[in-house]
Amino acid sequence: MSTDIAAILNKPSDFGFEFVTESVKKQGHNFPGVPLIVVRDLGKFDAAFPGVAKKALDSSSIRVSGQRIVRDAAYDGVKDTNELKMRLVRWLLGIEQPQAIYVGPEGRKFATEKEAEEAWIEYVSSK
Repeated sequence: MSTDIAAILNKPSDFGFEFVTESVKKQGHNFPGVPLIVVRDLGKFDAAFPGVAKKALDSSSIRVSGQRIVRDAAYDGVKDTNELKMRLVRWLLGIEQPQAIYVGPEGRKFATEKEAEEAWIEYVSSK
């Protein structure tokens, strides 16, 4: 597995993928022009990122995971395309993982579904 992030960002085709530009949405916000990963050469991709493609067959696709990464980053204020690409590559390398964010009342964020649910119950009961 290559860990030279700069080389991957410089020429992703050498690693079997390319970046495409699309829009993603979160919480009613549209984030146009964010990068996503499209695998073009599975052999090269699997050699560079062993197991990523296979794992995508068992659960969430590479596309969906990539969307989550850029959507969460964009929602948190990251707008720089290069930073978003870096986060995607770090995910491919297993350095960065998509995080589930649960939203409670008034847009507050929670790490677990239970915390968000409890906040909603408290919020509704206080009204």
